[in-house]
Amino acid sequence: MLKNKRSLVIIAAVSAAVAVFAILTFMNQGFLDIYRAYKQDRELTIKIKNAHAEADSLRSEIERLKNDTAYIEGLAREKIGMARKGEKIIKFVEEKE
Repeated sequence: MLKNKRSLVIIAAVSAAVAVFAILTFMNQGFLDIYRAYKQDRELTIKIKNAHAEADSLRSEIERLKNDTAYIEGLAREKIGMARKGEKIIKFVEEKE
């Protein structure tokens, strides 16, 4: 009889533990939902940090375009092939095989 009571108590305890775990894991605001929210928060934090870095870079670029004539000249030469009066532009073209 004592052995049956002990087995019954163990089964009841294990069943209760499984039930509590299932409730915490699969119900609203369970462990899985909390983990997903935490993971999403981390991903969004990284995206925000990257967006701030890009915004800072763009602000710096704007300032250079407003105030740095040497930078503007370098861009004009590099991007659209402009030259000063009397200069000649030489372009090297790779041969296609």
